[in-house]
Amino acid sequence: MDTTPNDVNDLAQSNGEPGEPYDTCQVKEPRINMCFDTMQDAKKFYTNYAITCGFAVRTRTSKKDEDNNVNYLRLVCSREGKYVSAIKPEVKTHPSQTNQCPIGITITRKGDKWFIKTFLLEHSHDLCPNTSKLIPGNRKLSMQAKHTLEVNDDAGVRINKSYLSIVSDAGGFENMDFVERDARNYIVQHRRSLCKDGDGQALLRHFSSMKDLNNDFFYDIALDEGNRICSVFWADARSRAACAEFGDVVSFDTTYLTNKYDMPFAPFVGLNHHGHSILLGCGLLSSEDTLSFVWLFECWFRCMGNKAPDGIITDQCRAMANAIEQVFPQTRHRWCLWHIMKKLPEKFQGYKNYVAIKTDIHALVYDCGSQMDFENGWEELLRNHALEGNDWLCNLYDERQKWVPCYLRNDFWAGMSTTQRSEGMNAFFDGFINSSTTLQQFVVQFDNALRVKAQKEIQADFSFLNTTVGCGSQSPIERQFQLEYTHEKFEEVQTEFRSRMNCFIKNSVKDNLLNMYTVKEERVFEGKCADKYYTVQFDPLTKSTTCSCLLFEFKGIICRHSLLVFGQEDVCNVPSKYILRRWSKNICRRHTLIRAVYGTSKHQPTMERYQQLCKKFYDIAEVACESEVLSNDLEKDLQSLAQKFGCSTSMCTKIISDGGELRYGYPVGSPPPDTAGGNEDVLVRSPLAVKRKGRPRTNRLKSTVEKKTRKGRTPSAKKSSTAVLQYSETTLADVTQSVEVVPFPYQLSEQFGVVPSGFMSLLSSVHNTFDNTIVG
Repeated sequence: MDTTPNDVNDLAQSNGEPGEPYDTCQVKEPRINMCFDTMQDAKKFYTNYAITCGFAVRTRTSKKDEDNNVNYLRLVCSREGKYVSAIKPEVKTHPSQTNQCPIGITITRKGDKWFIKTFLLEHSHDLCPNTSKLIPGNRKLSMQAKHTLEVNDDAGVRINKSYLSIVSDAGGFENMDFVERDARNYIVQHRRSLCKDGDGQALLRHFSSMKDLNNDFFYDIALDEGNRICSVFWADARSRAACAEFGDVVSFDTTYLTNKYDMPFAPFVGLNHHGHSILLGCGLLSSEDTLSFVWLFECWFRCMGNKAPDGIITDQCRAMANAIEQVFPQTRHRWCLWHIMKKLPEKFQGYKNYVAIKTDIHALVYDCGSQMDFENGWEELLRNHALEGNDWLCNLYDERQKWVPCYLRNDFWAGMSTTQRSEGMNAFFDGFINSSTTLQQFVVQFDNALRVKAQKEIQADFSFLNTTVGCGSQSPIERQFQLEYTHEKFEEVQTEFRSRMNCFIKNSVKDNLLNMYTVKEERVFEGKCADKYYTVQFDPLTKSTTCSCLLFEFKGIICRHSLLVFGQEDVCNVPSKYILRRWSKNICRRHTLIRAVYGTSKHQPTMERYQQLCKKFYDIAEVACESEVLSNDLEKDLQSLAQKFGCSTSMCTKIISDGGELRYGYPVGSPPPDTAGGNEDVLVRSPLAVKRKGRPRTNRLKSTVEKKTRKGRTPSAKKSSTAVLQYSETTLADVTQSVEVVPFPYQLSEQFGVVPSGFMSLLSSVHNTFDNTIVG
């Protein structure tokens, strides 16, 4: 039943007059002439009352006086009013929250106080206090939740996982003050605030801050005529130092497109002394043409002290090959073997003898030990399967020096024959980014990748310094490698020692200069014997060997056949040339001395103070939880502090009496600090979306609702959005190819929600009191 004005007056008479004291624990409903110090106090009181009852509040009407100050406010239920959809119900119907609910309160200002003049209590709908926190108007993110979401987002944790961690910490969904959509909206808003001046400007600020942390940080940005980003390259100081040790062989791949602009991700990946992938710099390209690759390779060349790699592994991209020939003319270029072999089904699936063709090609590529055997086998393959006219095979044969193993095993490739190192790095990024990732987010996640890689290398270094891998035999040669190599590389040497038992010397020829050995290695392939024979040359003067398998030349690991000959010749210690500096654990490498300093997110002062207090409170709680007595004492002290700072640990609406006037018990939160900013010398625009390779995308068919909604967009909205776009993309002249700007501090504005409980409640109150003290 609706409450009439007469009923309101009767309630006023029954509830008392202003100035009459009330018990703070019994007062739970609004009353006529209830007094508040500020309008915010009154709104907070009615909002918490609504949460307790099971509804939400919104402002319906407000009036201002001659001085433009609000002196009248009407607060109503969120289901007040009537919803009229712009789309006809015959097309689509939407759920509506409004239900013409009549309840609400009216507050007015008299002097410097605010009083409740009228209120209604009867709703036109059912109330459920247990689910009141699901109402959009009642959902609030606490400071603790915001901090957790920001930290997890910077670490690359998915939002749904972050939300579930908060739910687990709160003790279940029933104790949550917000839903997963609120968490997603907050993170989206947080990301947009970092890029409010444009993605290009955010990227420049990030690079500039990184260079301030370490002057050896290198970056370069190519811009077009409209100041839009075309290509980006960057490398941190640790990567630049590591390139001096491990930049001899590099894997380069551009098949990764996961970012907002579809810009191909181009990492330079090497192999460190543990056999792990190591990042040596990376770039983002606007197009995969020769000019773009030339620009990127020249940047990497300058960044690494004008030192070109000895070998580089890529796919069969012609633009890459042209750029490598132009920038790195002395560098050996190899094609990824896996990319070539995976095309066999595509090229020969339609042949009747497809299985035989595939088997013969695999055997020819992987088993041929010499170039002569491969060329003879290739001619036989084409003749047996009538493939002389196959253009794809003919082109591959013309470029056989770039992909066939027997042509490449004479040179050192650190054991790499594919670009799997680059693709493994791409797989690492899949856990952190998606198709909507901005450039600034992408670079931040790249920093996360560097952190992970650097930490893994530190842990591996710690492992060989504090542990020892035992020898599997009594061989002094194995002991020699045990003392020199890292654990991972020594295990590879041990594999060769164990495989030595499958090798036998079938023949030996000795002369004055060299001793020639024929070694048989027993192998089983598909249940059949597939023995192979190798020739090993031994020099009695230098105690060195040369094996036809060329494993040491290709991978830097001594082969089982040479180990067998060393045993036959009674060699106790191999020459120093077989112990590569690259795999040694006894060398202090320069890049390991460089501290991995990466960009850190900047928070507003309120969040920074919150984090500092959290750390201190957690330390106190960790000590107190060991004893029940200490826990009880700490809880009492916290309750005293909560009363001192005016924070409540329950949802009970409390009114305190001060001088005969009723007031709301919670302190007024100070307004969030203004966002600080700075002026950039050069405004760089975000890049355009890159056109992908292959068939272009077609326009998606739109539904009737989409067409009507877009058609019904108001002209004022279009004009407003156009104005914002023109303002945010101001064109500036005289922009160089390499741009470095001084970063300015950026702060996020935080909106405080419902006061949480426990430690978090106390923290929020401390911040509010601190801010009020400063304002006062």
